Amino acid sequence: MQRLSHADQERVFFNWNGSRVEGRRGDSVAASLYALGIRAIARSRKKHRPLGLSGSYVLGVLARVNGRPNVRLDLEPVSDGLEVEGQNAWPGPGRDLLAALQMLPDRWVRGGFEHSSLMPSGTRRFQLWERFLAYLAGMASAPDASLPSTIRPGRRIAVDALVVGGGPAGRRVANDLANSGSRVALAARGAAPGRYARALGGEMPELDPRVELFAGIEIFGLYRGGRLTAGASSRHEEGAVVFDTKRVVLATGRRSIPPLVAGSHLPGVLDAHAALALAVDCGVAPGRAVVVVGTGAQALVARRLRELGVNVILERPVAGLRCIKGRGGVGSVMFETTVACDALVHAGPWRSDPGLQFQARAEGLMQLRLDGAADAVVEAVEPEASEPMSVAESGIDAALVCPCMDVPVAEITALIDQGETDPELLKRLTACGMGPCQGMPCWESLSALLAAKTGGDAAAIARPSHRPPRRALTVAQAAGLCDLVEPDR
Repeated sequence: MQRLSHADQERVFFNWNGSRVEGRRGDSVAASLYALGIRAIARSRKKHRPLGLSGSYVLGVLARVNGRPNVRLDLEPVSDGLEVEGQNAWPGPGRDLLAALQMLPDRWVRGGFEHSSLMPSGTRRFQLWERFLAYLAGMASAPDASLPSTIRPGRRIAVDALVVGGGPAGRRVANDLANSGSRVALAARGAAPGRYARALGGEMPELDPRVELFAGIEIFGLYRGGRLTAGASSRHEEGAVVFDTKRVVLATGRRSIPPLVAGSHLPGVLDAHAALALAVDCGVAPGRAVVVVGTGAQALVARRLRELGVNVILERPVAGLRCIKGRGGVGSVMFETTVACDALVHAGPWRSDPGLQFQARAEGLMQLRLDGAADAVVEAVEPEASEPMSVAESGIDAALVCPCMDVPVAEITALIDQGETDPELLKRLTACGMGPCQGMPCWESLSALLAAKTGGDAAAIARPSHRPPRRALTVAQAAGLCDLVEPDR
């Protein structure tokens, strides 16, 4: 893979599946592997399709690091001597014979296949079957016994207001609150808040020094209507944080939703955030020949990538994209004609992740709604109007609505044709969105598909349940909050 810059970075050496490879200090492990042309990091749940760094699907960057499972390689800094191994592979990392499951027809492994009547509960056959399914489900083996069992002490911080999101909108809100005399904390997922805006060359407001910045902290749960908000660092050595606050402002921005076409799960398909982070922060080109698609922002993203030295060969509206082809990664894309390339970057349609807002405001038996009993403690910075997702009328049966859980369009449409149109039940019947991505972006694609097949409005479709905790929390970090949060009586 092409290195664009950062040639003066210190070289470090680490092990990937037993082979010694090179990285650059300051890069993430995922970026270092990508620079080496190693794109397939993980495997999907049922059929062991290759997944990798995408910006969209968390499972694609989960691996074992120094004996610790389920580490996000896009957040793990590379260092000398690091031992990194792929998961969900049999008989072992680097050699996955279960990849042969990709030859099975999708209908053979639709939701419910795990509970075969031939394997009754309580029998030896059932135990063996469950063990086998653990491999299929991508369940990592337990941490090495040599790892210390250490509780990571947390912190509880009282503030008047908590702003979630370190981009331009979050900074402006935090500054305004500080100017009003409030004690304000700002929690940002990235170690360098506002990375996407910076990567595009946008203006970034200076943060008022009175605002307490918590960088590298992802908010994983809003409790008690948002008055108790919890977050944790991606660094397992650090403890979690609980914010005791009177007001929460969500300014988490928007992410691009992958196109609903066959092959959109392939390594080499990246959202605009991930592609620009590779190029700007790590000096790594997303590919040697890159196609950019989007709903209007593709020209801006393509121009910025070219300024950074990336070979962008084509930019087109995403609505014209028919499919993405390749085996272990992107090999070509098809519009009216086929275009050979090794990477596709998507820049729209854009959606905000509503998970945190739902946690604080939702009510309802099976679906979560934003129109009932909203708690005034939590508010969201008003995003721009959601752009509609285009859903092709034909030719998308093999497209994956949820790559992590191997849920194709055909499985969803078969249930819709049977009369099942409740998104919560579609989720439960297929496991769509029940992987580590927690429904984002899979439920956006599910809603768009459901609306297209029933003639409804995707924005009016109720969403399945978003439940805390959401990502970024280890057992040791959770244990560290034990004495900081009193029981809710």
